[in-house]
Formats: sequence, C-alpha cells, structure tokens
Amino acid sequence: MENKNRLLLYVHFNRNDQLSEHVLYQLQQLRHNFEEIYFISNSKLTDGDFVRLTDSKLADGFLQRENVGYDFAAWAEAMKHYGFDKLANYDSVTIMNDTCFGPVYDFSKTIEQMESDNQIDFWGITNNRSHKVKPWEDKEAIVLPDHIQSYFVSYKQKVVQSTTFQKFWSGIEILDDVVAVIIKYETAMTKYFEDAGFKSAVLFDTRKEDWTGMVVHDFSVFNLPELLRRKIPFLKIKAFSYGAEYLTTPLVVEKLKASTLYPIRLLIDHMTDVDYPDRAYMLDEKMLTFNHENISNNLLKIAIHLHANHLELIPEYFEYFNKYVQDYELYITTDSQEKKVAIEQTYPVSQLKSVILTESDEILSWWEVAPKMEQYDLVGHFCTQRNEDKNWLFEEVQQREIKQVLLKPAQEIFQTFKEDSKLGLLVTDVPTFYQQFKTENLTADEIWGNMAQIWQKIEFRKDRDLKRLSNKSLKYATMVWYRPQALYNLLKIDIKELAIDRGVLIEEFLPAFERLLVYVSWTSGYDFRVSPSLPKERLVLEQSDNQVPQVLGVDFEQIRLRKLLKETLRKVKKIITYRFKFKK
Repeated sequence: MENKNRLLLYVHFNRNDQLSEHVLYQLQQLRHNFEEIYFISNSKLTDGDFVRLTDSKLADGFLQRENVGYDFAAWAEAMKHYGFDKLANYDSVTIMNDTCFGPVYDFSKTIEQMESDNQIDFWGITNNRSHKVKPWEDKEAIVLPDHIQSYFVSYKQKVVQSTTFQKFWSGIEILDDVVAVIIKYETAMTKYFEDAGFKSAVLFDTRKEDWTGMVVHDFSVFNLPELLRRKIPFLKIKAFSYGAEYLTTPLVVEKLKASTLYPIRLLIDHMTDVDYPDRAYMLDEKMLTFNHENISNNLLKIAIHLHANHLELIPEYFEYFNKYVQDYELYITTDSQEKKVAIEQTYPVSQLKSVILTESDEILSWWEVAPKMEQYDLVGHFCTQRNEDKNWLFEEVQQREIKQVLLKPAQEIFQTFKEDSKLGLLVTDVPTFYQQFKTENLTADEIWGNMAQIWQKIEFRKDRDLKRLSNKSLKYATMVWYRPQALYNLLKIDIKELAIDRGVLIEEFLPAFERLLVYVSWTSGYDFRVSPSLPKERLVLEQSDNQVPQVLGVDFEQIRLRKLLKETLRKVKKIITYRFKFKK
C-alpha cells in the first residue's frame, strides 16, 4: 500500500523521570506506520534518553515541557509548535500517550483498515458509553457522552483541515484538575466533532457490550480477556494495576506469551516499577532457570554469612560453598563462646574472615553482621536450622532443597546479578513440601502492626501504601542472595530498640522482618528473582492425587505414614501381580 504521510504526536510521562523500555519498544513498532513522530515529554528526560530516541530514529522532533494541563495541553502545545497550516498537509494526525502496552497484535493492518474506510473521519481503539457521574461533592451529577478513549485517536486530513479542529485544539486550557480535563476535553471531544458532521469509529465498540461482572463498563481497564479475544493491539497499563489480583490476569499474561510476539519482560518490569513487585501474574517471569553450567570468573566480590548454632551442620555447608560458590569470604555467627572457639579451631581456612558471637536468633545475628557485608558486591545469608520437635525431618528436607536451589547454581546466580544491575534480591520458591501442605504461620493481620512499625523506619525511594502490600513473598525461609544496597535500609534499623519502644518481645518482630525483604529491595530501586523449587524433592508420593492442601495444624508425620503405607501396599500388589501373572 502507498506510504502515507502520517504524523504521530506522542505524549510521555513517568513520575520517576525515566524512559521505560516499553515506550521505546512501542515507538519502534509504530515507526513504520508514521512518516513523522513528534515526542512530547511531560517529565524530565536525560541527555542519554534523547540520544537513544534520536540514534534509534524513534522520534523526529522533541518537546520537553512541565506536566501542566496533562496530555491535552501537551498535544495542543505540539500542534501550536507545528502550526495548523502545516498540520493540514498530513494525511492524518494521531494523538497518543504512553499509558498502554503494545502493540501486542499487528497494528499495520488495523491502521490500514481504518484509514481506507471512507466512511470514517476520525477513529480510536476503544470507547466508553454515556453515563452519569458526580465528580465533585459540591456540584450536581453530570452525564458524560459516548466517547473515544484518548490514549489513541487518529484524525484524517479532512478533519485536520477544518476550522472545527483548529478551534477545538486552540481552545485547550491549562487545567490543574485531571477530572476536569477528562470531562471538558476527553469525554467531550468525540461529541464535539460528531456534532460538526464528522463520522467516528473505534476498533472495539463497547457501548452495547454486556458488562456483567465488571466493576465499571470500561472494557479497556476492566476486561483484558475480552480485549485479547478481539486482538486489540494496545492494552492499558491501568488494566494491570486495577486487575492485579484478578484470577484472570495471570491467564492474560500467559495468553500474551503464547499468542503474541510482545516481550512480556517489558510489561513485567514496568508494572514492577509503577505497581508492586510480587503480583501473581509477575512471578513466572521472575522465576530463574538454570542449566547448571559451571561459569567461573564472575568478578563479583562475594561474602557469605552463615549463622551456625548447630555445628554438626556446618560441614555440609562448607562442601556446598567450596564446590559451587568457590571464591568467597565467610563470616560465621554463633550463640555461645564455646561454639565460637570450636568453629575457629575446626575451620582454620582462608575463606573464614571472622567468627562472631551473637544472639541465637538468625535475624538478629544477620542484623549484627550486616555492616561488615557492605563492602561486598553480593552477599549470601544462610542458617543451620534444626528443630528438635517431631517435624524435624521436614525441615531437614527443606534445608537440603535450599542448598540445591541457592548454592548449587551459584555461578549462574552470580552471572544473573552481574548482567542485571536492577536485580537486588534472590529468594527461594515455596519449598516443595509446603506447596502440598499448609503450615502454621502467622497471618498478615497478626503481624501487621509490627510490619507497619518497621516500614515507617525505612528510608525508601517510593511512597507506598503498606496496607496494599500483598505480603506473599518469602514466608518460608530468609536464606537469600542480595546486594547490600538493596537491604541496607532494613538491616540498619535497630530492631531490638524498636521492639523495646513498642513494648513487645523481639520474637514478635522477626516474622514481620522477613516478610519485608522483597518490598525493601523494591523500595530501594531493585527488583527480585525467585530460584525455583525442585520437583524431585517432593515428599508427596502420589503427585497425581490433586488433593486440596491440608488444613492448618495438620500432623505431617501421620500423613506421611499413611501415604507411605498406601504406597507400600500398592507396590506389593504390583509385585504379586507380576509374579503370578494376574491381570489387573
């Protein structure tokens, strides 16, 4: 088809003054659909950002402005820069902003289809139906008309050359209230041009669609599955924020991975930055995969903190450290002078930098040794745990699995940290045993007050609402790899003093501490990854049972015995059948 002289006026805004990768990808994909792209930023860009846009030929012109008047004022200012006489020479003028991901489906066919239809004068992707709202308490309710949603609207030359177009965009005022902008411009724009005789269209007309089960009849935000079914090319960022805990959102992400070429990592990384880091739909992408290759010379300065109250477990850790970590410096903490002396006499090795006498609790020992870790690029925190109760065997299996997922792939883990400067924390997946059975854990409500007290002491980069944190990460172990900068704001807090101020036992603070690791790393500007559990470590003999997880307080030992008996009987039956050649 003939190359069209199209102009795209693209508005960018990022509250952290960053140019997100999903924006660069979007412009790259749209580049061949538009003869000219004019990039308008309502947030500050660095010289490096402008270079990236220019060198990649993703933008032909730039406008850096303050974030006043929101997108409509930005588009209006860009039109003023061009002049309406020049705008009239383009075959189409499109306004767009960076509030959506995509294109996730082929957009070239869409734009050609809409522009070749002579019955259409201006068009968009989605619309919203007329409805009544009461945006201000001190004013009467108003009726918003049917309207094209403004994240993408394209005007053909017939409209751009009209006095109607010039009058509308020349009359845009700088409004401080975003609701006022939506009411006066976004929701009124479609009716304004239709009243002037122009015909509109959208790729997905939602006005008569059934919205049963939706929070609001805005399909662009509250019905991602329907957008996928119709292969809508752009998906609103807000849809993933509002739908973060919807059961369908992980399925949406899986569908995008399976049926589109869109790099899901762009979506996950951006939502991690603007929303929260551990939403259910993100976790699969944050799960590392290992080839168990022995990559050496990672060039990172590695430290390990091992809290060792049970000295008989130290040799196995040393075996893993030396075989897989290889080049490291070791700090051991323990809870008695006798143990300290024993460790120093038993392990006079060059890697051992210091044996430190601390309290018996793992987290308190970590807090005390943390200042020594600040000189390293990467730190591993490990603990020789052993319970003396009847469930000791299960903890032993959990310990073995942690060594397998955090130490055996150590070199690949180091390489991942080296390649990704935004990676601040690596945690373990839920151990395989606990994926099958629930254990007695404190609920979020029981520890919420202590989490809030710790959170208020943290100097973090972003202003986040603690009550919205999902509190689902890192419940089963605090053994991790981390950059010291990622957890610095947590580990520098005097947790013992905080407990005294609160008038509670220090033990009550510890569950809250471990549940904040992922979020502290995130508020410090880092992301996290998960080292996957090992299917071969499963204690469940009949994995095909597909049974509902057991209730809290279950006697794991009895369950194990029953399953062992059942499995034994099954095997005996097979042996008898085979030997006597009975048919099943």
